[in-house]
Amino acid sequence: MKIYLDDENKRKIAYDILNIFLDHEEINFVEDENQADIKIKDDLVNISGRNFPYKTNQDLKGILYDILVEKTGYQSPWGTLTGSKPSKLLKNKSLSEIKNIYKLSDEKLELLEKVAENQDRLDISPDDFNLYINIPFCPTRCDYCSYPTLIGAHHDKGDYVDYLIEEIEGVNLPEKLDAIYIGGGTPSYLTGPQIEKILVAINKKFTYKEFTFEAGREDTLDFEKLKILKDGGVSRISLNPQTFNGEVLKKLNRDIDMDHFLDIYKAAKDLGFIVNMDFIVGLEGESADDFAKNFEILKNLLPDNITFHALAIKSGSKYNEAGKTGQRADSLKIAEKIVDFTKKYSYQPYYLYRQKNIISNLENVGYQRNNTAQRYNVIINEEIGSILGLGMNANSKMISGKKFRNPRNLRDYYQDFEKNLSAKNELIKEIRR
Repeated sequence: MKIYLDDENKRKIAYDILNIFLDHEEINFVEDENQADIKIKDDLVNISGRNFPYKTNQDLKGILYDILVEKTGYQSPWGTLTGSKPSKLLKNKSLSEIKNIYKLSDEKLELLEKVAENQDRLDISPDDFNLYINIPFCPTRCDYCSYPTLIGAHHDKGDYVDYLIEEIEGVNLPEKLDAIYIGGGTPSYLTGPQIEKILVAINKKFTYKEFTFEAGREDTLDFEKLKILKDGGVSRISLNPQTFNGEVLKKLNRDIDMDHFLDIYKAAKDLGFIVNMDFIVGLEGESADDFAKNFEILKNLLPDNITFHALAIKSGSKYNEAGKTGQRADSLKIAEKIVDFTKKYSYQPYYLYRQKNIISNLENVGYQRNNTAQRYNVIINEEIGSILGLGMNANSKMISGKKFRNPRNLRDYYQDFEKNLSAKNELIKEIRR
């Protein structure tokens, strides 16, 4: 579809709506309005000789949305809403206002309402601090991934751990924290003794309500590491298959040994961990029927938390370089099956966010059973607490809105260590005054 713009500032608004209905390669912005299927001018939209006047950007979104519904026959459950944190709308708008303004379906309105109810039960204080620790190492890079991770076994993880411990010891956070999250990367790619050193440093300095360790890949885990995590105060782990479809995973440059995965899962549950599993909806080569096989396995495992991510194509990923867009039509069918599965097995949604270029204008939802919602996920997604980030590329964001990001590569992280630690301590000082 060819689109002409009078005002280039309208490009993102137009693209966000067009992206709901069309693949990236189908969207073509042209400079000659005579070639355009849709002409967007200062105060009107023209298509096929019809003019639709508008006053605000929201009006423009609504007009484009209605035009594309008419042309494609598809109505997005999220309507014109393309923002990353739709639950924030509930802070100043009623459900009926949200429905009327953004054309949301009743299903998504109900989802927003349930997420808000489950978050309210957590009683999170904006005065508490939270800690994020980044471990930027991975055994391989998955094709959908765009994070600045360090791939392979040749990197000196020991030096990194030493710097990280120095940062933990040098940061002027209060002793009592709400949540700690160790993510990456693949934190479980560290050796057992390296993990233990980090946990000892944390427990020497802090107490906390919740401690999560992202142990995403079964090929980096063994029973000894699980025991180290448990003894080190970790209460939750994320064990993330993304899919149980082995053929799809191989094409992603990621593999799975199902027998080992199941053994690790059982061991984690026997040790008393709360376990989350992540899945991605819309992966290349995974149809709705293929994805349904995940539910057959999940119904026998019933992990405490499941997060279903809708695929988002990101700059820097191999997916983006190859021009892949994922299984758009199948992702909508999968989304319906997720609703059926979570209702049948008593999962409740407790956090929700969306991303740029998310497939089929869908969403990422975290579900929990038996009141096991993860505090950190709610805090970071709803931006209701100060989070300090340690390690390469770790982001700090205070409740005041002030931010700081550590360097995105190891050289600068090591070289500017003292300067960056001092900058983070200044952020903390401002909040604690």
